[in-house]
Amino acid sequence: MRYLTLVSLLVVVALLVSSCGPAVPTAANEMTKSGQRFLLSLPRLEITVDEQGNPSVGGVTLAQISQLIGAQLPEFTINPYYVNWMKLTDVQHIELVHGADGVYLFVNGKQLPSIAWDSESLGNVGQVAGLFNIPFAQLIGTLVPVIERTGLNIVVRFPKQEGAADIPLRDASQLPSLPKPEDEPAAVVARADIVFDEKGIPYVAGLSGQDLANVGIPVPALAPSTMAAVKQFGIREMRIVSGDEGVFISVNGTPLPHIAWNNSFLTTAAELYGQMNPDSPYIALAKLFLPELNNVDMDLTLKFPAE
Repeated sequence: MRYLTLVSLLVVVALLVSSCGPAVPTAANEMTKSGQRFLLSLPRLEITVDEQGNPSVGGVTLAQISQLIGAQLPEFTINPYYVNWMKLTDVQHIELVHGADGVYLFVNGKQLPSIAWDSESLGNVGQVAGLFNIPFAQLIGTLVPVIERTGLNIVVRFPKQEGAADIPLRDASQLPSLPKPEDEPAAVVARADIVFDEKGIPYVAGLSGQDLANVGIPVPALAPSTMAAVKQFGIREMRIVSGDEGVFISVNGTPLPHIAWNNSFLTTAAELYGQMNPDSPYIALAKLFLPELNNVDMDLTLKFPAE
């Protein structure tokens, strides 16, 4: 019975998304390292959210899909507060595109900083997740060949303001791309090792956190609970590198997926902050500060006591 229910659900979803357009392009090679082919590319799926936060696909609600397949699907709604916030600030649609090298985020068709990876960093997610005892950590690493070769494109549409012009979706036939390095000198360069002792007190260039605070450089100590967690999970080192391609993080020398950006993505993020928070006193600061993150060349290594 469960098998028939699953098959029915897949058939219904396939029928719904088949009317949404061609398959999402993906740059992945269908041949995996095991020598077996795998590639799954689905069409763009548009989810429409009504004023009450109820989602539907092609005019079909989750309740109607439940009736079609003869099984009760989990209820899913968006808090009407957030739906109204999107409407009032003219956020007409949010789009997530999952490709071979990351997950891209678009709001009103404009690209924002995204999550990017390669095979190594994506595979390391399971390894590092295991340090933190995250459930199914082993499964994450195992599914890397599948994750890299699955193309998904999900659009969530929100109610539109009365009289507002339609904001078109981006061209789904174009595969999103990661930002390219910009050949411009950095405005700020920072290199430092921050060494924490057993009590969580930081030391930079041989100076303690208190020494640095006395000259106006705040480097806060870590709470005992944080130090206990670091010791429990066996974290010896964490490195954070920021530049014109984004922010890269590694744990115990193991690189992880990174946040990818360029000046355009950061400028869009700053403008979106102002659009969605018109009464915020920090709009000018966001528009000044966020784009400048692209010009900061930073390399910090946090070192913790060995067991």
